[in-house]
Amino acid sequence: MRSPTEVELRHLVANYDPIKAREWKGRQRGSSDDPRTGKTRAETTQRKELAASIQSLSKKLPQLEAKIREKEKAAASENRKGKAKKERAAKERDKPKSAAEKAKAVRESEQELMHKAKEASGKSGGDSFSKKKPESKTSSVSELKALATKVKGQIAVAKQKLAAL
Repeated sequence: MRSPTEVELRHLVANYDPIKAREWKGRQRGSSDDPRTGKTRAETTQRKELAASIQSLSKKLPQLEAKIREKEKAAASENRKGKAKKERAAKERDKPKSAAEKAKAVRESEQELMHKAKEASGKSGGDSFSKKKPESKTSSVSELKALATKVKGQIAVAKQKLAAL
């Protein structure tokens, strides 16, 4: 084993005080500083909370984006179906009407007039036309995209706060 050099001995002598060594009892209870990192407890808990929020938001973001893709796909499908339906209706309108179709149209208009007359007199039992469709609880694609943007912003802010600590 080698003997310490003069420089090493000076460092040891300068930092070591035998009187203070007897008085020192270790880290006091309830001290807010962490001797290893020099951070306070508040900072460490804040770091943990920020890391947890980043992790949870990062987990939810892909789910939200998947839901957006699903909604967009469904909307595109509905648009295609609606367009095809309109094209078929236009084709049917352009065809000349047969005698049977004309008679059917007359019967339907007469039935509609009778139905309106019953409604006016108040004698109809159940009116299924006046009932509104229940509003769906699902969000629109634009609302979901806005939410995704908000979540991305929250993640970015949390990462900046974490880096600042």
